[in-house]
Amino acid sequence: MSNRSRNLRGGLLLSCLLWAGCDERPWVSGKADPKEESNYRQAEAYQRMNQYAKAVEYYQRALDVNPRNADAHLGLGIIHSDSAKLPEYGFAYYHLRRYVSLSGRTNDLIVNQLIRATGLRLAELHADVIGRIQTQGQLEQMRRENEELRKSVASLSNQVHGATARPGSSPPPSGPPQGTNAMVQPPRPQNAAAKSPEPPARPAPQGAAPKRTPNARASTPKTYTLKAGDTLAKIAKAQGITLQQLQAANPGLDTRKLKPGSEIKVP
Repeated sequence: MSNRSRNLRGGLLLSCLLWAGCDERPWVSGKADPKEESNYRQAEAYQRMNQYAKAVEYYQRALDVNPRNADAHLGLGIIHSDSAKLPEYGFAYYHLRRYVSLSGRTNDLIVNQLIRATGLRLAELHADVIGRIQTQGQLEQMRRENEELRKSVASLSNQVHGATARPGSSPPPSGPPQGTNAMVQPPRPQNAAAKSPEPPARPAPQGAAPKRTPNARASTPKTYTLKAGDTLAKIAKAQGITLQQLQAANPGLDTRKLKPGSEIKVP
């Protein structure tokens, strides 16, 4: 390639860079009002004549010339938000929000109401689709949770079986499981048929003297050492016998001369 060709190409490239960095179109550089651009003025004229399709076409041309023309976005948003004109609520929502972003008029009450209204209309039109998407997402989340739960249960089951099969581990308890109503009968002795169970002894009433068996009467009587203040009646009550039994075991005993330290027999 000759030097002349190289210089020509370099000059063209430099010219393109300078043109791209220094756009001298007045409605882009800010030297003129974007509303004075011919496509925008033609769109306004068609809108006043209620020719909304033509107005949309020329508003779009104005945006092709100047993408930052906020008023062109506003015109498109107003036309598309009106159900009697060309209702395209998705386009209306986009262009109205773009107008607010480019113009900085965040407190424009009318535009904010239009944005809210078009958003609601979009939600109404696509409620079924949105509901299906949400339901599908919930079902997918439930599937994931069930899968995680199933894996956890399987892991716990493997741990339990591994502990049971480990050498030296105690075997599982036999018999009916806990919580059942099954009654466990105690083991019966081999000679249960030969021996009849004895009835349980009834407790003696409080204050009554216990009954003495004949063998106890024939046993060797014990002795009791007298203390100061003792009487035969008191001793008989304390030993659980009658006064007559105590007197019979000690014949000739003078009850008026009980000396402390003396011994008497207790049957």
